[in-house]
Amino acid sequence: MSRSQGENRGADRVAEIERLVEEALRTLPEPLRGAAEELVISVDGTRTTGLYGLFEGAPRGAHDAEVLPPRITIYARALATDFPTRRALKSEVRKTLVHEIGHYLGLEESDLIERGLE
Repeated sequence: MSRSQGENRGADRVAEIERLVEEALRTLPEPLRGAAEELVISVDGTRTTGLYGLFEGAPRGAHDAEVLPPRITIYARALATDFPTRRALKSEVRKTLVHEIGHYLGLEESDLIERGLE
C-alpha cells in the first residue's frame, strides 16, 4: 500500500469514527446527553496513544475559573488499530465517550470501573 493510500484509509477511519461519535451522542440517555452538549468533543486522527479518549478541564460544577471549555478528545488511530471490525469499533467508541463524559460528571476511575465503564 502506498503512503497516500494509507493516508486515505486513515482519513476514512477518522471520518467513520466521527460518524460513530455523532451516532453515540444522539442515542445517549439523559443526563449523559445533556452533559455532552456542554462539552467540546473532537476526534484526533493524528496522535497514536494508548488512550482511546481524554477528558480535559474541570468537572461539571467545579468552581475553578477555567479559561477553556471542558473537552473530550477521541483518539481515532488507537481505536481503529485495536478494534478493526465496525461492530467492535462502534461499541468501543460509545464506551469511550460515556467514560469520558463520566469524568466530566466528576466520576473517578474507580467509580467508572464500578459502573462497568473502564
